[in-house]
Amino acid sequence: MRVSTQQIFQAGLSGMLQQQSTLNQLSQQLSMGNALTNPADNPTAYSQSLNLGARIANLQSYQQSNQYAQQNLQLSSSSLQSVSTLMNQVQQLAVQMNNATVNSSDLQNAITTMQGNLQQLVQLANTQNGNGQYIYGGSTTEQQPFALQGNNTVLYQGDSSQQNLQIGPSLNLPVSQAGNQVFMNIPGGNGTFSVTADSGNYGAGSGTVTLGPGAVIDQSAARNAFVAQGAEYQVSISANASGALSYTVSSGTASGSGGLTASGVVSSGAYKPGQSINIPGPGGSPMASVQAQGQPADGQTQSFTLAASKPQSLFQTFSDLIQAFQAGSGSPGANAKRAQGISNVLQNLSQAQTQILSVQAQIGSNLQEAQSVSSLNSSLTTQFQTTQSSLADISYPQVITQFQESSTALQAAQKAFVQVQGLSLFQYI
Repeated sequence: MRVSTQQIFQAGLSGMLQQQSTLNQLSQQLSMGNALTNPADNPTAYSQSLNLGARIANLQSYQQSNQYAQQNLQLSSSSLQSVSTLMNQVQQLAVQMNNATVNSSDLQNAITTMQGNLQQLVQLANTQNGNGQYIYGGSTTEQQPFALQGNNTVLYQGDSSQQNLQIGPSLNLPVSQAGNQVFMNIPGGNGTFSVTADSGNYGAGSGTVTLGPGAVIDQSAARNAFVAQGAEYQVSISANASGALSYTVSSGTASGSGGLTASGVVSSGAYKPGQSINIPGPGGSPMASVQAQGQPADGQTQSFTLAASKPQSLFQTFSDLIQAFQAGSGSPGANAKRAQGISNVLQNLSQAQTQILSVQAQIGSNLQEAQSVSSLNSSLTTQFQTTQSSLADISYPQVITQFQESSTALQAAQKAFVQVQGLSLFQYI
């Protein structure tokens, strides 16, 4: 077979280039620690590695969102715990002021304390996370949700939604709270009905009757009467000119100026201070009861209205306690008015504590879910990284050996090429 000089050169050059390519590929694998530098070498493994890389990146994104969600949830839980502590302090202050021995100085100090407590509550409700976002504004996280007005009322400027973050495939978790559901829409009274004293109960020389808190005996009947039918009840306690005490319970609907219209007496009897008065349901059986303390002045009637509970904000409850303290002290009527106001506040505080605990329980459940998902995502990430490593990582001893063999082969090819290109017939002439 006749071999031309061009063929000799081409064959030698092709062999050296192939060895150089192999050496270069092995060098890249050693420098990168990756066996899949060339997709054509193992298309299946390369495709699997890319898919695993995408899934790992998604999990890492979910983990970042999860971490942010946990931080917000922990901040919410911590701030609500501070709110609970503040409510306990307010409750203790209310109990301390609910006696006839306090003087005007004591009450003024209590008013100052409550004004500070109200400001602190607003500050807690306007809690911001590390990014400056408000966690109780619903989905409106850039605007301060609660604004304290000059008359001690508080306006809510957020919405009723929640900001959600995706922490896993098809799994969203709320990272903000709707502040109106936490602080504003709290059932008043005992959650079914509330007690309101008539405005004329506590004038000069008046009696000392206070009513409440109320208790529900038959929940179904009470909700049907107060909520479904909108009925209201008036409890009146009277003392005739000779001092004989009695009570009446009337039912009807509220009139525009106080009291009831279309009312009818549904229960009556003799009254003794400290007595519990039953409120009869439609069938005559007691559905609720209220405890009365004190007694009216001779010839006086003191009345109270029982109506369906309405939503009340925690801020309003704090303001109501300030108003109760402003009733003053010294006269029996002033002390009774303050006691009635404090009694209503304590019942509203109890409802608020139940509301806050419910929100804290939900936040705790969300936090537990986030931590569980985080643990699962971490385990999946480790699993995917291990699988990807088995596909892409090189065996350094094996690749180093191959690199040395390829380097030796290239050197041998270069030497052989030098010797072959030196051959010529002219050397033998």
